[in-house]
Amino acid sequence: MSEPHPPPARPRGTSRIGDALAVMKRHRFLLFVLLAASAGVALSLRAQTNNPNKSSDPLASDKPTTPVKPAIYEPANKGVYLGAALDTSQLRGDATQWLTTQMADFNKLAGKKQALYLHFMQFPNEKGVFGNWNRDANGWVSAATFSNACDRMGAVPILTLEPMQPRALLDWRPGSPSYEATKAFAQGAGAWNKPVFIRFGHEMNGSWYPWGEWIDKNENQVFDPEEATNFSGANYITAYRNVASMFRQYAPKAALMWCPNSGLVGGGRRDPFRRWYPGDDVVDWVGLDVYERGFFLPPATAHLWGGQFAYNLTHDAADDPNTPNNESVGFYSIYASVKRKPIMICETGATQSFRADLTLPQRTQMTRDWKIGYWNDNEYGWMQNVYGTSFYKGQKFLHPLDVEFPMIKAVLWFQIAKREDVSGRTPGQPIVRFKNAWLDYRISGGANPDDRSLNTRQEADVFRALTANPYFLSDVQPTNLNR
Repeated sequence: MSEPHPPPARPRGTSRIGDALAVMKRHRFLLFVLLAASAGVALSLRAQTNNPNKSSDPLASDKPTTPVKPAIYEPANKGVYLGAALDTSQLRGDATQWLTTQMADFNKLAGKKQALYLHFMQFPNEKGVFGNWNRDANGWVSAATFSNACDRMGAVPILTLEPMQPRALLDWRPGSPSYEATKAFAQGAGAWNKPVFIRFGHEMNGSWYPWGEWIDKNENQVFDPEEATNFSGANYITAYRNVASMFRQYAPKAALMWCPNSGLVGGGRRDPFRRWYPGDDVVDWVGLDVYERGFFLPPATAHLWGGQFAYNLTHDAADDPNTPNNESVGFYSIYASVKRKPIMICETGATQSFRADLTLPQRTQMTRDWKIGYWNDNEYGWMQNVYGTSFYKGQKFLHPLDVEFPMIKAVLWFQIAKREDVSGRTPGQPIVRFKNAWLDYRISGGANPDDRSLNTRQEADVFRALTANPYFLSDVQPTNLNR
């Protein structure tokens, strides 16, 4: 049976090695086991970095070749736009009214109007059919409907275009379905004539989408040749640039965003970002999807490291913790410090609600703690990891957002719960698969679908307190329109 509305996107775990470090900070004996188990992933780059034929500056090739100007919609002063991804799969009745109600409800929960809301749409869908600005290919919420709902709420839409048949976008010539559909979509955005973000083919560096290089059908977190999609990084760049060309031509108020996932699995020491980067000229903002659900299955008594979010920004998934930091492919260093692109955390959240290996009380407590727990100034929940600033007086943070990551200009919470097959492992043990597991990333979510009451007030209160400062912005600024 086909679904009447789009299923939510599939969030994946954060850096697999990074997840484990949160445990290793408290259980040093796991380090040897983890490295032995992950030898195919966590390979040292020492030989590469000591190669005299390579540049002494590992970021030399990332430096812009032309002067960098502030990006379209980049805040004129310091600050971070607030936002969220909401579940549109339960839509009922009038779509615009239903969407505005959902946005209003989240604004109330958050205690502050959100500047951005995120939407997913297939372009083309799994049958290779394209929609346009006013019509979704699957009959789901259209770009026009979602954008109008955002506009009613004083928010700006982020439209995530998911190319379910990505090779269609390589047939690029006047008259081809992809060329004409993308042109029509961009013209619709241009006619709307209001701010919009276009996020094409997100998480292309993962192992779960057809526009990535492989799909982990065997669920073993290792690349197997038969899992290849035959859609390379070079193919992705071509498709991205094709789509971008239309928005550049027909929709001057559209900001183009490139958004990888913070994790990369599959064995081998590979650059998790650069091979898919389409070029400074077609990227206004750089996004990042980063989740914390503990791929390495922390025990029920575990504490979340307060440096986990920062680690995901400064180290890559294949980083060897025994080697210097500069041997890692640092996302923030490349795209924020060197390229000077504003960074948007497009999807983030935390949960342990899928842990069927734990009792319900353990799951409930751990899901709450993984979001808002506090043990000491070095160990605290994901919400504090992400939104903690030097302005906040409730506790100290290892890596205040405003001090250490000033180029992060927007953060969106993944306010969605859903069922999904999930895999995880204890270091040195076989992979554990949780079938049809309940993943609740929502602020005020629960450990099972029937009970959201236990942590509702606590989680909302922490979110409100963390984001109350004017540093967190409720309105997108119409800056730098003349690019």
